[in-house]
Amino acid sequence: MASLNKLAIRGIRSFDDKQISVIEFFSPVTVIVGHNGSGKTTIIECLKYATTGDQPPNTRGGAFVHDPKMANEKEVKAQVKLRFHAANGTRMLAVRNLSVTVKKTSGFTMKTLESILALADGNAEKGGKRGVISTKCAEMDTEIPQLLGVSKAVLENVIFCHQEDSWWPLAEPSALKKKFDDIFEATRYTKALDNIKSLRKDRIADLKAENERLQSLAREKAHADKLRERISQLNATIAEKQVEYEQTKKEYEVIVEANQKFYDYATKFRELFVKYEALDGKKARLHADLDEAKLNLQEIVGTDEELELRLRRFDEHINAQKQRKRVEDTKKQDLEDELTNVRKQHTELTAQHGGLVAEAEAQDQRLAEREQLIHEVAEKHGIKGFNVTPLEREKVVDFLSKLNEMKNKHRTDLEKLQSDLRTKTEEYAHKQRMMDNELSKHKLEKENLREQIIERQKTIKKDERKLENLITIPSQLKTLQDDMDEKRARLTKHKTDMSTAQYDVKLTEVLSKVKVLEDRRELLNNELRTLGLQSDVRAKLNLAKEDIKTKGAEILNTLELANVKIRKLTKEKDVTVDTLEPEVNRLTAGREQRCEELERLANTANNNVSKAEATISNAKAQLKTKKDELRVLERRLKNEVEGETLEAAIKEAVREAGHRKQLDGNLSGGGAVYANLLRVGRQQKMCAACNRHLTDEEFKVFEKHMEEMKKKASPEAIEDNKNEMQEWESELERLQSLRPVDATCHQLKTKDIPALEKEIKELEDSYPDLTREAEEAVDDLDAVKRELKEIGVLKEHIKTIARLRGEVSRAKDDVAHYETELQASGSVKTADDVQRDLDDVTIELRSLEREKSQITTERERQKEALRLIENSIHEMEMKEKDLISEVKEKEKVEKSIAEMQQEIITFTNRTKEFDVKISEARAPIDALEEERRKSQNDMNVKISQAQHAAQEFNSSVDKLALINKGVERYVKDRRARQLTECAQNIEHSDAEIKRLSEDIEAARTSIAAIEKEINASGASVANYRDNIRVRKLAKDIIETQAEMDACNMDEAAKAKRNFEEKYPKAKEKENKLQTNYSHIAGEVSSHQSQLKALEADLKEFEDINKKYTEQLIRMSDMANSDLEKYAKALDNAIMKYHGLKMEEVNDTMKHLWNKTYQGTDIDGIKIRSDVEGGASKRSYNYRVVMTKDQVEMDMRGRCSAGQKMLASIIIRLALSDSFGQNCGILALDEPTNALDTENIDALAASLVECVSTRFMHVATSDLFCDQHHQ
Repeated sequence: MASLNKLAIRGIRSFDDKQISVIEFFSPVTVIVGHNGSGKTTIIECLKYATTGDQPPNTRGGAFVHDPKMANEKEVKAQVKLRFHAANGTRMLAVRNLSVTVKKTSGFTMKTLESILALADGNAEKGGKRGVISTKCAEMDTEIPQLLGVSKAVLENVIFCHQEDSWWPLAEPSALKKKFDDIFEATRYTKALDNIKSLRKDRIADLKAENERLQSLAREKAHADKLRERISQLNATIAEKQVEYEQTKKEYEVIVEANQKFYDYATKFRELFVKYEALDGKKARLHADLDEAKLNLQEIVGTDEELELRLRRFDEHINAQKQRKRVEDTKKQDLEDELTNVRKQHTELTAQHGGLVAEAEAQDQRLAEREQLIHEVAEKHGIKGFNVTPLEREKVVDFLSKLNEMKNKHRTDLEKLQSDLRTKTEEYAHKQRMMDNELSKHKLEKENLREQIIERQKTIKKDERKLENLITIPSQLKTLQDDMDEKRARLTKHKTDMSTAQYDVKLTEVLSKVKVLEDRRELLNNELRTLGLQSDVRAKLNLAKEDIKTKGAEILNTLELANVKIRKLTKEKDVTVDTLEPEVNRLTAGREQRCEELERLANTANNNVSKAEATISNAKAQLKTKKDELRVLERRLKNEVEGETLEAAIKEAVREAGHRKQLDGNLSGGGAVYANLLRVGRQQKMCAACNRHLTDEEFKVFEKHMEEMKKKASPEAIEDNKNEMQEWESELERLQSLRPVDATCHQLKTKDIPALEKEIKELEDSYPDLTREAEEAVDDLDAVKRELKEIGVLKEHIKTIARLRGEVSRAKDDVAHYETELQASGSVKTADDVQRDLDDVTIELRSLEREKSQITTERERQKEALRLIENSIHEMEMKEKDLISEVKEKEKVEKSIAEMQQEIITFTNRTKEFDVKISEARAPIDALEEERRKSQNDMNVKISQAQHAAQEFNSSVDKLALINKGVERYVKDRRARQLTECAQNIEHSDAEIKRLSEDIEAARTSIAAIEKEINASGASVANYRDNIRVRKLAKDIIETQAEMDACNMDEAAKAKRNFEEKYPKAKEKENKLQTNYSHIAGEVSSHQSQLKALEADLKEFEDINKKYTEQLIRMSDMANSDLEKYAKALDNAIMKYHGLKMEEVNDTMKHLWNKTYQGTDIDGIKIRSDVEGGASKRSYNYRVVMTKDQVEMDMRGRCSAGQKMLASIIIRLALSDSFGQNCGILALDEPTNALDTENIDALAASLVECVSTRFMHVATSDLFCDQHHQ
């Protein structure tokens, strides 16, 4: 048993923080005696803090620790050290540390420091070792109650109950319920019970979800098996197709290589044909050009090199003349630019001259205006000596200075007048203020009298209203006295009625009936306790019967579910428990056979669909390849040949090249011919080509035509024509090289692509039928598989029914065994039957309680009515006194009104006297105001005249200053000199423009002479070039014929015939092999895609077999059944434990009360625990009752302070005896408080008996008290 050894205190409450105080506890009793404030209660508080970690009530903010101000320290550290023996005999040491620090502001800050819970061996005092268990406060709060063998609630409320909480057994119901629930630890068990029920409910809900999950996993498992089978079939098919694909691919590559070589060989001879045709055309064009060039040619003797040298030197002279012409052009351009700049400068100077002339005219105007204004101002203001014309600048300056002097004099006169006005105004204002002050004084006194009159009038009105309210007071007083007489009569009658009702007699009869029922309830409780000894067997019997009932209902439910599925599958009548299994076996055999047949059909249909998909895919791939090739070739043709066909482009190129050759022949040497014809025509007025005379009009047309022909026959035009001819010949060669591309496009467009499109259309037309057949086969197979799953569920139902029937049989055997065992013990009546009888008795008791309550309520109601009448009479008496005082108040108010009316008359007379004084004081003020107004008007007239004269003078000065400012600015800027300089610059510009115009005209004449010389040299150059061109054309014809003779056209013709005969057949064979090769590749690709899709689907069902097996195991219902049994057993155990403990506590309380209490008004006390809530959520409400003559009454509110103290001590002793059997400690703080001498002696004797009894049964026991006296 746990016991205390020593307690060390430092820095707690009044205990000093500098030294440690040690208290040793003795066995069996330790009594602590001392005066108030000596620290007796602090010892119990330290014991409670050391064991539970809870500080006393109302000690927040550091009140539990020694005050730092008393210690003259900023921080005080406190320590409580307790050495005790645990319930198992181990000696333990608990140390708790606190710290309180003074804040900068008012107040303290308390901290909990590190604590220690350690083992202390027997030699600790001699240096033995201590093993630390924990240093955390939270862990110590849990560990120490376990070491002492009691709960924390028992330590707080029973063993170390604080003095302020010592009356908690008689606290309000909610607080009492909380403390008893903590002591019984009911919350922990009820929470466990609720958790079990909640867990079972959740498990039932989870089982439904798990069942759905099991069905889902079964479907997934079947689907996964199907996927694995499809994957194995596809792997085999892919292996076969890949072998076939490799063989076809090799054959295709061999024939492609052979066809490419054959095509390349044939292409060489085709290029030879194209080259020969191009050479032949070139030769014809060269002959045509040669014939055209010889028409107008004047042959020159000499070799080709001599002709080239002559032409080159002639060009050098012409180039020198052209260089000279460019120099002259540059010179002319520079002169023109310079002339433009000079003309621009001349224009700007002209504009500037006009502006300066205008400014000179404006200056003359300003001088005239200034002189006229000076004459006017001098005449107006009487200034002599300025009437001459013109005025010199010194005169003007002198006039302006005189004007400024006169302006300053006017301003000084005006300021003097304004100053005189202000001085007189201030004098008048001073006199007026003095008179106004006297007048205001009289007015203020008059106003004070008027306010007093108004105040008295308001008070009179208020008192009159009050008097009006008090007029009815005498009549109210008379009425109230009559009502008081009537109430006294009713009070006498009510007392007579209560004496005749005999409520006490009726209440005694009800209490006697309650006593009989209480005795019967006591007998039933005894019987229930007796049956509690057999509660285990009876609980098993009830569980077995309930199990039989539950299992039977479960069998029927399972059979009904099975019949629903069978009716769905067979459309036949329901089956019984015995015929269920044969029927399910029959259905399983039929559905499995049907499933195998449908699987074969579905596989066949899927294979057909796969083959069709592969064929369509390959054909589409070939079609796409062909179309891509066609698009590439067409794009190439489109890029090479724009806007027309290849043949049309070739024809156009041939035509353009021939035209350029013909034009080249015509233009060679034509320039000299046209120049000669034009020269003869100008000299003789005739055409030298046809010898026809020309009129003037015809000659103009002839001259124009010849000029145009000369331009066309110029060397530049001939060179451009040659370049175009070469370009067209190159274009013709390029276009002829595109003929094979055009032929391939035609083959693809007319033969290959239409054939593939036709094949794809036929395949796509047949594909929907194959797909529909496959889908129908799969749907039928899925339907049969769903039926097989339903049958699988029926098999599970069969297993469940078989298991349940076995469990029902075993449960029936258990019922028979338990009933036999109970009959052998004398009764088969269950605790529920006894509980029902007990409930009936309780209902009757509650009915009597209600009747008693009604009688009591009626009695209390009558008493309350009596009290109400008495209170009403008392209120009327008080009101009578108030009315009498109000009558006296009425007389006082009437007297006050008369006095205030007399005061009003006096104040009115004095007001009239002040009116006369105010009238007398106002007359001098009015006279002074009139004098001030006249003086101010005179001064205002003078000031106004001075201001008008000053304004006119200022206006003249400002106008003259403005004009003079413009004149001075013109002179300062020297604008007259700028006008002279500008006129000189204009004359210089005119001379420069004339010189530049003459230079430009000379440059133009020189350029025209050079151009004439250059144009005359064109005819000679053209003749030299024509001779050189004719000789080159003859050489080109000979070279072209040599190339044509080198071509082997016979061999090319033979190769062409061979290509046209064999290549189409070889190409057709290549296309056929390509089709087969692509078809097989498409099938392999399709199968591989299907394989990847199936493998991806299979990954989603990874570990499906393991999950299915685990889920099947989790579907077991045994755990729920065990939880239900455990919940019922725990509920019964809690009820039994609660009943036994309450009975034990009440027996101890009855014994101690009878032993201790010396009075005769209370026979005994007990704790009542009333059950609330149903069986699913049961709780208890507690109350302390006292009994007298078999009547129970709540102690709370009905007992004295001494009875409350004694009852609280006895309840704690009883609870300690029941719940603290492993802890031999109990602390009583001031246990004799409020007890008389007899009860103190009896309590001491009872404590001695308790200690002696416990000391006989246990090895150690500690009881210690703190007292003011022994």
